[in-house]
Amino acid sequence: MWQAAGVTNYGNGNGRKPVEAGRHKGWCRNAMRISGLFGAMLLLFSVAGPVLAANPTDERLERVVILTRHGVRSAMATPEELGRYTLRPWPHFSAPPGNLTARGATLLTMLGGWYRERYRADGLLSSSDCSIYLWANHTQRTVATAEALARGLAPGCELTVHQSQLDPDPLFDAPLTPLARPDTPRTLAAVSRRVGGNLAAWDARQRPDLERFEALLLQCARIPCSAEERSRVERRLDDTRIVVRLDEKGDMQLSSPALAVGGLAESLIMAYADGLDFPGWQGIDTRSIGQALAIHGAGIDLRTRTPEVGRQSSTYLAMRLLATLQRGTEIPAVADPVGGDEKIVVLSGHDGTLTMLAGLLGLNWHLPGYAAGEAAPGGALLFELWRRGSDGQRTVRIYYAAQTLDQMRFLVPLTLDRPPLSAALALPRCGDAKRGCPLASFTMHVLRQIEPPSPRRRPGGAGIEEAAPTAR
Repeated sequence: MWQAAGVTNYGNGNGRKPVEAGRHKGWCRNAMRISGLFGAMLLLFSVAGPVLAANPTDERLERVVILTRHGVRSAMATPEELGRYTLRPWPHFSAPPGNLTARGATLLTMLGGWYRERYRADGLLSSSDCSIYLWANHTQRTVATAEALARGLAPGCELTVHQSQLDPDPLFDAPLTPLARPDTPRTLAAVSRRVGGNLAAWDARQRPDLERFEALLLQCARIPCSAEERSRVERRLDDTRIVVRLDEKGDMQLSSPALAVGGLAESLIMAYADGLDFPGWQGIDTRSIGQALAIHGAGIDLRTRTPEVGRQSSTYLAMRLLATLQRGTEIPAVADPVGGDEKIVVLSGHDGTLTMLAGLLGLNWHLPGYAAGEAAPGGALLFELWRRGSDGQRTVRIYYAAQTLDQMRFLVPLTLDRPPLSAALALPRCGDAKRGCPLASFTMHVLRQIEPPSPRRRPGGAGIEEAAPTAR
């Protein structure tokens, strides 16, 4: 019933007019078209744009794009590797490293069922609607996520999970995006500005949150852990060097004790959500994990939500997303939509897929029990296109939704009365989060955010900072 289809159409991703995988003519034509229209579109939408009515009462939901992170997966590292940072045995996953787990699939099907209920209640879907388009990145966990979501979102429908034959898929990976080619010196400069040119000082400001996370890992008697408690483990977070520079290949190197938390935090989240036992651990619950995740949020923010990182990594995704919402409207698109005329388009990617796009667009959320801006397993950005009947005006409403850690750990059924967590997101300078942003204004905002920087002197490639590990 479920098939991962290799789709060769780089230009529009809908599988209807496949082209040879290695050729970029379709995209090059799009690039020239976008370059030519870019300034004109900005001028058009900056001169005039519809204004939202105070109390819209006759709106109809026309389309939804669900940009989702994959669900609960097994840890990327082995329990033995993770165990070097703690004295307690690390939980063992049954799935191969990085794969979606069986519970992860079940949770996604439950979440898909909630989407179906939500969008039936909103009048978008009928009782047996199959108007769903699925697109997934090139990993087992993203393909399996799309399949599992579809089982709940469109039960009984025979849907295909589409994939690009290009690897990496330009929808999820930056290197094949002609209008925002990787520029590591510019990225390095942008990240350095975020930390005031001093990563060591930034890292020092994260120390209280780092000590809280370390105390959970090491199961310390109090915060901060004592020197004796720290000495018992094979590896310490403070062993990580503070580095922000370009290496000899031109790749950016960014590391610090606070940034080293990422993989450990994700593995902890996945193990708890997967319902695994923590033998010998004390105080492992959603409250303690949520408190310990603050440091993870700081790293997510710096690594992925720096706007220049998003511009280089998510421009192509932003253009395709925008075109998908514009399809069938009066606003001319500058790229090709994903799918055809389906009511719901599901894009299955990774945590950075969401957080880098959010950084580009200026979207912020903080759900209870998670770090600020964190993309939880199975969490999704929902882009809803609404149309008002009285005057035909279309607005975009954006939400972030995710199951709580306990909803995942204990397989709590989801209903309209017992939903997952969600938050309405306001787009900068574009109205109220609950009322949404006019489609014309949303278009202008996206185009402004992805606009290529004006030519200027390239930032130097020398190391901005490098320091020895903290002596703790």
